[in-house]
Parts: sequence; C-alpha cells; structure tokens
Amino acid sequence: MKSLPSVSVVIACFNSQRTIDKTLASIKAQKYPRQKVEIIIADGGSTDQTEHIARRYGARWVDVDKNLQSAEYNKAVGISQATGDIIAMIDHDNVLPNFLWLSRMVQPFVDDPSIVGAETLRYMYVSDAPLLDRYFALFGSGDPVVWYLGKTDRLSYMYDQYRLSGTVIRKKPYYVVRFTEENMPTIGANGFLVRRDILMKYAYTKPGEYFDMDVNIDLIRSGHNTYAFVDEGIIHNTGYGSVWYYFARRMLFMRQYHVSNVPVSVGRRFHMVSGRNIPQLMWAIVASISIVVPLFESIRGWRKVRDPAWFLHPVMAVGFVFTYAWVIIEHRYRSYAATILGK
Repeated sequence: MKSLPSVSVVIACFNSQRTIDKTLASIKAQKYPRQKVEIIIADGGSTDQTEHIARRYGARWVDVDKNLQSAEYNKAVGISQATGDIIAMIDHDNVLPNFLWLSRMVQPFVDDPSIVGAETLRYMYVSDAPLLDRYFALFGSGDPVVWYLGKTDRLSYMYDQYRLSGTVIRKKPYYVVRFTEENMPTIGANGFLVRRDILMKYAYTKPGEYFDMDVNIDLIRSGHNTYAFVDEGIIHNTGYGSVWYYFARRMLFMRQYHVSNVPVSVGRRFHMVSGRNIPQLMWAIVASISIVVPLFESIRGWRKVRDPAWFLHPVMAVGFVFTYAWVIIEHRYRSYAATILGK
C-alpha cells in the first residue's frame, strides 16, 4: 500500500465562533494518521471565541493583519505556513460528513501523479438544513448564472452522473477530469485539495494575489490540468438567514473580487465570461429572467428529491441577473465619474 501523504488543512477565519467548532470537530474525527494532519487557522483579528475554540482542537493559530484581512487574503497567509504534501482548503463553515472523508479525498493523489487537485462531487444535502443551504446543495451552486454558464463546481442532485464541464477521462470511486481555461468551473474552495509543491511553484499564492479560482487557472496554464471529483459531499453551513441578506452579501463579494481592480501586477486570471462564451451568457440571462426555464428545472429536481427548496430557483435566477446588472452598472458609473472628475 502506498504511503498516505501529509495534509495541511487551511481555514480562513474572522469571528467564526458560530461555525468553527463543528468544522474542527469533523476534521479531528477523521480516520487518518494524526501525525500527518496539521490544522492552520489564518485569522484576521477575531474578537469572539474563535481563537479559544481553535486552540482547544490543537490548531495552529496564525494572525493576519486586520487592516488587510479578507477570506482570500487569509487563505494565502495560511497557505504560506503549510508544510503538508496536500493542502486542503476547508472553509470555516464546512463540515466533513463522515470520518473517511479525508482518506477518500486524498486517494486520487495516491493513485495518479498527474492529478493536481480534487473536490467533492456534490455539496451534501441535509434535509433539515436551512432553506438556502438546501437550495445550494441541490443545485450544486449558489449562483444560477454560473449554473446556466455551465461552470458550477458541484453536481446537482438533478443528475446521477458527472455533468460538469471538462473532459472526463475515466471513472473510479472518483471522476478524473481535464480542464481548459475556457471550461474550468468555479473550483477552489469548500473542500478543495491541491498538491502543495505544484501550487507553490506554478500559482500566484502571495497574499493579495491569491484567489480560489485564479490559482487553478495558473495551474492549468502551466500544464497541470487534471483534477479528480470524488463521489463525496461536503456540508456548507452558509448561515444566510434570508434571500435578501444573501443578495446583499453577494453584492459585497462581487464588488470586492469581480469588478474592483486588484492592486497587484498579476490581476485576476479567472473570468466567468470570455469572448467565446458570450452566447452562453446571453442564454443565461434569457433563461434566468424567463421564469419558465428555472421553474421547469425546479420541477425536474423535485422529481428526484422531494424538497420545496428547488422552487426557490426562479426567485434566485431573476435576483442574480439584477444583482449582477446593478453592480456592473454601479462600477461603470463610478469609473466614468472618476475619469470625469480626474480631468
């Protein structure tokens, strides 16, 4: 039997006491050699009980400048401290659903040296979870526009077999998939595993340059384009109590990571829409605001899993189109105003 690789679990935190206990408990419960697992908490100045909980589980605490901290920045700081063969990007609101999760996620790396990264095939569906969490799990994405662009990072419960983008090479207890820059889905978080040596050598991982999806573009550009999707799930406890709060958070996220100018030389590398998939974008917009298409998909999903959360889809689809439109128009207006005032 091949030796198991060491794993560095990197978790970005900021006032995460509500979720971090369950996250760390699920990591500690893994049936994996303890001496081969380190947990790194990269924290941006929590003022709650996050640090106390983390130290109780023996996690290594790394302080991040509170004036610079963000989810992506903190992850980069945590990665810089990692020593394991494999880095596991576990979010503070993730829960590993069983004690063999880590062993199963690491297996593709042991079997195939060409595999650079691995994700779970699905988000774990939990029937008594909050409405939005059930919706995200059922569709495999929290963004209907991404769904219609064909770039969701997890498989919907609407399907029984792999239907994500990329070229499937073979099927074992996991799917081996090759990606290009154009068809790479929104992978990189919520239980994403990657070979540390390749990540550090070929991707921009410095704080301020690191972004979940962008580093995978870096890897693909370097020729490391083979990934595994393991027939596993991961629980994502988002904590979004209402649809409107979720849209407000998404607006903030989009302003930070999609329309703002990143103050580093490398800039953003992952782009949801390129010249090649403009027709897909047009379809995504038309399908989303049609109501009919999302409703049809809700009914199709309901036939697979009888959960009313499916029928949130038409609301989310329309809401996302207007959310994206608002942020883009706002950004263009501010850029134009800044140009005029600058002159």
